[in-house]
Order: sequence, then C-alpha cells, then structure tokens
Amino acid sequence: MIQDIAPHHFDNQYHPRPPKTDIAPHRYDNTYHIQKPGAQDYVFCIQKSRILLRETAEEHVLTIPRREEIEAAVPELMDRAVYLFSVDEKPYFLVSVPEKEAEEILAKLKEGAGQMPVSDKNNMEAGKTDSGTLKGAEKELEQLYYAWKTPTDIRAMEPMHQAFAAITAVQLWRWRQSRQFCGRCGAKTEDSKIERALVCPVCGQTEYPKISPAVIVAITNGDKLLMSRYRVNHSTYRGYALIAGFVEIGETFEETVRREVMEEVGLKVKNIRFYKSQPWSFSGTLLFGFFCDVDGDDTLTVDHEELSVAQWFDRDKIIGQDTDSSLTNEMMMVFAAGKEPK
Repeated sequence: MIQDIAPHHFDNQYHPRPPKTDIAPHRYDNTYHIQKPGAQDYVFCIQKSRILLRETAEEHVLTIPRREEIEAAVPELMDRAVYLFSVDEKPYFLVSVPEKEAEEILAKLKEGAGQMPVSDKNNMEAGKTDSGTLKGAEKELEQLYYAWKTPTDIRAMEPMHQAFAAITAVQLWRWRQSRQFCGRCGAKTEDSKIERALVCPVCGQTEYPKISPAVIVAITNGDKLLMSRYRVNHSTYRGYALIAGFVEIGETFEETVRREVMEEVGLKVKNIRFYKSQPWSFSGTLLFGFFCDVDGDDTLTVDHEELSVAQWFDRDKIIGQDTDSSLTNEMMMVFAAGKEPK
C-alpha cells in the first residue's frame, strides 16, 4: 500500500486558468480604408454565416486562405473583395458568396488544393503559423482541402487573434447582408466612400454596423458567486454562466444590471462596479461586465422561462467554462482566484 510519495510533492491547490479575453499583444485596427487585397492578404469568403477555411485532412488544422490561392482558382471572386480591418498591420478582406455558388467555388478550390502558400508553409514548418490552427494540432504539413466552417468551429481556432478576426468578419458579413436594401425607400444600398457604412443613393439613409450592448453580471454573496444555466430552448450553451441581458432604450448600464438580476433571479443588488468590456461577434454584442453584491435577502426566485437553474457556488467550487475566450469565464475565474474588484 502506498502511504506517501516522498520525495515527490503533491499540491492540491486550485489554480484557475488565466483569462484570455483579448488579443493582446496583437493590435486590431478598425480604421476604414478603400483598397484592394494584395497577394498575401487574408480573404474571408462567407455564405450563410459559414466561412471558407483551409483544413488539413488528418489533424484538422484550420487556416485562413490568402488572395493568391483564391484568385488562382476563382479569379472573379476578387472583384467582390471588401476591406474589413487589419491585425498587426495585416489586412483582411471579405467576399460575400451567394449560396448557389458555394459548392462550385469549393470544387474549384479543391482542384488546386494540395499545399498552402509558401509563406504559410514556411511558418508552419517553424511552428509559428499566424493563419490560425485548432488546439492540439501538430505542426507537420498535411494534405490540404477547403471546407465551409461554422462560427462554432471558429471558436476552436488558434491563435486567438485569428479566431477573433474570423468571427468579426462573420459579424460584418451579417450586417452587410441584412442592409442590402434601404429600410426607408427600398433602394439598393452602396458602400460609403468615407466611412464604414452602407448608404442609400436615393434618399441618403445611412446604415452603420449594428452593435447590441449587453451586460454580464457576477453577483457575489461573501465567498459565493451566483451562476446559472439557460433553458434548453433559450440557448445552445449547456454549461454554467452568469446573469446576462441586453440594455433597453433609455437605460444606463447600472440600471440594466438591476433590472436583469431582478427579472431572472429576484434579487436586489448593490455596490455595482464595472469590470471590463468585450466585443462578442458571435451574437453581434458588445458585452459590459459588472460585479455587484447581493443586497439583503439572498433567496432566489428563478425565471424558468429563461433559466433552468440558478444557485450559489462557493469560491473554491467554481469550475470554468470550456473556453478561455469569453468574458463570462474570465469573471468566474477572477472570482475563484479572489481577485474580483471590491
């Protein structure tokens, strides 16, 4: 019978995962430009919220195509390319693909598929590709093919700044698709020449990208944190999360915090303090994270139209989500580590 493991040391202390909700030290530049893609620039081809990515056959490494390979197979696509943004001064472009063309484009790309561009190949051989990879992927080169990937697939991409670029491109694509025609007169909109906007050439109506502000609320009760789960038909996410909700017209963020907490779990809160914000392009949302303390009675009255369960968790019993990229997970882990703002 093993009684001890000396001279080895057993450490059972809980160590929360470090948060990774931003792309630092990488720099995102949203300055508006009108320009054409260069041969080595990244191009996101998107249809029905699905994004065209390279994928290796065995290890399922996802990488972002560049203009040179897209143009070689389907040259006419580059006439539709729209500048999006840059990350570390590397431009990214968007091409909207009609659903009826998706499979034909995929077939043409597969005909020429085999090896990635030389620049990406050299980087991957050195283990430092910046085109994006899936967790746990080997750095060996494999036969490549192309596939239409969903936003859920994008969440598994690494490095994080490439996943961020991909889902941000999807958000901008969704906005452009929903604003193809003027909401005032019905005329077809055009790209603005001076800013990121779609403009009606007939009546002058201007449409800017839609961003929906929402709050994430970490409610504390001494060394306990309130966590909840959504109803099955309310969200596809099945893990524990924090109270959340959209800001209504005429509300401050603090008023939204009080209203959402009362609506979902029937609590009054105090000492509301801002933590940080995060763009969340999966739902077109700009998230604002707040910590607050329960004010008085901590008995929960759960809104079962929205939540399946809500309960208090001791600080040392908190387990994070399966992703390091969300503000919700970061706030949970900050509380677990005892580092929440007081």
